[in-house]
Amino acid sequence: MREDHATLDGLGLDQDDLAALGLNKPATAEPSALMDAYLRRSSKKESLATLRVQLRDMVRWARANGLQIRHVWFEQLSASKTHVRRREFERATQAIMDGRSRTLGVWKTDRFDRRGMGAVGRMLDEFDRRGARLVSVSEGLDSAQGGRVVFAILSERAREEAKDIAQRVKTGHDAHKAEGRRGTGRPPFGLRSAPGSGKVERHPDEYGTARRLADMLLANRTTKDTAHKLNEEGHRTRSGATWSPTAVSKLAQSPLFAGMVPVRRRRTDAHGNLLDVWEGYGDPLRNETGEIILCGTGVVTPEEWFRIKALIAGRTDPRWAKGKPEAKYLGTGSYRCGRIREGDGAGKGGPCGAPMSHRGGRYRCQARQTRGASVCRGVVTLAERIDRAVGQAWVDHVAALAPDDPVVVELARRWMAFTTPETQVRRSEAQKALDAAYQRVRKLEDDFYVYGKMDEERFEELGEAQRAVMESMAATLEALDAEAAKSPVTARSLREAWETADLPEKRMLLRCALGDKGVTVMPAARRGDHTPILDRLVFDWLS
Repeated sequence: MREDHATLDGLGLDQDDLAALGLNKPATAEPSALMDAYLRRSSKKESLATLRVQLRDMVRWARANGLQIRHVWFEQLSASKTHVRRREFERATQAIMDGRSRTLGVWKTDRFDRRGMGAVGRMLDEFDRRGARLVSVSEGLDSAQGGRVVFAILSERAREEAKDIAQRVKTGHDAHKAEGRRGTGRPPFGLRSAPGSGKVERHPDEYGTARRLADMLLANRTTKDTAHKLNEEGHRTRSGATWSPTAVSKLAQSPLFAGMVPVRRRRTDAHGNLLDVWEGYGDPLRNETGEIILCGTGVVTPEEWFRIKALIAGRTDPRWAKGKPEAKYLGTGSYRCGRIREGDGAGKGGPCGAPMSHRGGRYRCQARQTRGASVCRGVVTLAERIDRAVGQAWVDHVAALAPDDPVVVELARRWMAFTTPETQVRRSEAQKALDAAYQRVRKLEDDFYVYGKMDEERFEELGEAQRAVMESMAATLEALDAEAAKSPVTARSLREAWETADLPEKRMLLRCALGDKGVTVMPAARRGDHTPILDRLVFDWLS
């Protein structure tokens, strides 16, 4: 049986067809009398009938030149995308390099490679060293008979054509997205899309599971807990697999999950060439005024999506993408060591300032724990004692603030950012869009005034569009600020929030009221020092 029988069967060739083409049994000639045939199509729009015609042309050429087809290679991939690895193409060329045959046949040059004469030229150099050749059947080209120059010209033409194709495709995709169509690919779990519509709607069989997933995340469950619960309840993914934290996170953070048109950015290598690697989960596409473009009804609303995204981001370590453990101690991240360093250098005479971590019921200076006593002799204090004192100090401090004190307004803004993370995400998105518009305006001004790259009419047209974005985003930020200003949060409500808050919320309330230096813990005068702990604390209250 031939090695390529699966490929030939996939091309729709029956036994009679194979016998007529001489492909019903393995080739037995010497490598110099053998030829490998490479077929490629960019998409399924090219029918198998077309590919069978191309194969028959290559078989006819091989017979006319006294050759047998050793192997037929076929793949469905675009040759214009340099970031896409073409494994069948690699195997076909490697067979020539290994001396299994001396001729590689293609139907046409652009079916072989669209990366230009640089890539094709290097390949032909390797073929020449091995006494092999490349032939293009339909164009009558043979690299061993003076066809290299023509191959170079045709490959460059194919390369330019590939650029044109890529530009047309990108323009088409961008236009469809601007009109509220989602783009290509399957919609995420929980949604479906009618062929050709570009719109998403809820999938009757998957929506219940997808909504269950969203509700657990909105209830501040971790992606890990959510995945475990879905598996316990017998829910499965579209492919029938069990849920993982990564699958939950990827699904929930896709803009399409909320019916928003997604836009993703592809990473590049050190030379700026595009890679087949995309950044993040994508962002919602916005129109020229900065408004989000929708492409149907999602599993969640855009507001719920922003909240889920903020909750996941607030719980996730960006370096390792593992959930952070729930807070157990009030002062972690807020307490600082106040021991005066005795070493030389710039730190001489100043407080250590290192964070204090909790271990064994005590807060300890991290510099002392990790770098030794030569760096800082450290501070150690009972956790329960200091946490109780800091909590009471926070309540007393907030109670002393006047209702119209600007500090109360800032405290309210910070607290609202914690309790309504989706608002904070909206603010961040609007600020990023505003900053990007400012940068584009500066570039337009340079192109017009400094470099003269465009005429005045075009400059005014593009500038007006960016000014519209800036006005829209500025209005959005003003509306968010006005919403925060109308917030019922007062000094009294903050004190009540402290009394009913759990530990993570108390930690956030404490941070809201502190400046960058947090709470500095001064060392005891001696072992057994009975000085009230409050007298050893220096608060950097927000001012």
